[in-house]
Amino acid sequence: MKRVTKSAALLLLAAGLAGCSGNNDEAATSATSASSAAATPAVSSPAAETAEAHLDLDQTSYTLKQWKNDGSHTVTTKGKLLLGDQPVANAVIHVGDSLHDIVTGEDGSFEILVDQSLLSQVPVHVVSLDKATVGGQPVAKDAADQLMSASSYLNVYYPIQTTKAEASAQDPNQVEVHGKVVSNPGDVISFFQIDKYRIGGIVKDANGNPVKDAVVWIDRDEGEGFAKSTPTDAAGRYYMYYLPEDDEGTNLTVTTDDGKNRYTLPEGRVFYIPDHTSVDINITLPKDGNVIVDKPPTLEAVTSPGAMYTGILVGLNVPSDVSYSVTIPDKEGNFALTVPKDVWDRNPTFFETKMTKFVENRTLTWGDTLESSFLEPGANDPKTIEAKPADA
Repeated sequence: MKRVTKSAALLLLAAGLAGCSGNNDEAATSATSASSAAATPAVSSPAAETAEAHLDLDQTSYTLKQWKNDGSHTVTTKGKLLLGDQPVANAVIHVGDSLHDIVTGEDGSFEILVDQSLLSQVPVHVVSLDKATVGGQPVAKDAADQLMSASSYLNVYYPIQTTKAEASAQDPNQVEVHGKVVSNPGDVISFFQIDKYRIGGIVKDANGNPVKDAVVWIDRDEGEGFAKSTPTDAAGRYYMYYLPEDDEGTNLTVTTDDGKNRYTLPEGRVFYIPDHTSVDINITLPKDGNVIVDKPPTLEAVTSPGAMYTGILVGLNVPSDVSYSVTIPDKEGNFALTVPKDVWDRNPTFFETKMTKFVENRTLTWGDTLESSFLEPGANDPKTIEAKPADA
């Protein structure tokens, strides 16, 4: 079992519990001690008060898998909550933000169902000691504080291999590291790539004034390919994200006044959204009736830069003031990073993140280089991934 103590709290994020057993031998030797013991609802022995609380898990790291209908992407792991070598019974444990209570048994044991389809670094923590006992005795305050300070993570990520590290030809103070994100056989990793394009624009009334709180709707084939914009702001601007299909017309509708007013294209007419690009569609509502005149200047579309990207990216778990660059992994998972030699010599760990980001100033593809400032690992992304040599 992997043991996590108080000293490892920053690395492992888990909350452990601990309890203590009563010891009345010393109390019997003096009236003062006996009186104090009688006034205290839970008593710890000196040994229990100084014992380390720890939460043991059979396994803390798992390989990310694709979701399966048969549930094979989940696995059960076992753990035990201890104070020193004494089990903590009836403590309540939560995993991450889940409100599901996991209660420790008389031997301090518990089970956790791990979802290996979710990239994550999930804290395991104690949420209640109300009914917890150690050696049949309630948990005293000092012991409870000690228990609550222990912590652990469950980590789910793709393993990373390093295939080569060598001095940069351009700068001997930099190291070029080549690595690979490794998946299970048959699994397909979705690396950072275009997911959708942005549709935006301005909605105005017949007098040219921006319309606030209007909503633009688009759909194909009687409801398929549906998308709904944000309500327009004070300037009449809206946006939404959408993946148009080749050569297929789209219905376009604008609603105002909380849906009370509805404006559409002329009957039988559709709007063709340009393929493989973001677009601004500026709409002027009619003064009379509810039919939008589908030609300039009342309906205008111009292409605009940018696209919404989503997928897996890899980075180094280093302070934010450390600059490095890394490439977007290709379809085989290969990537390269360039990092200061003194940083690489300190054996930094890697992180993985599934990032969704609108990129406006460039078009990205696999193998393109990103600066470290581009990467934004989330709070629950795994950040302590130790890369292994490919030949290990």
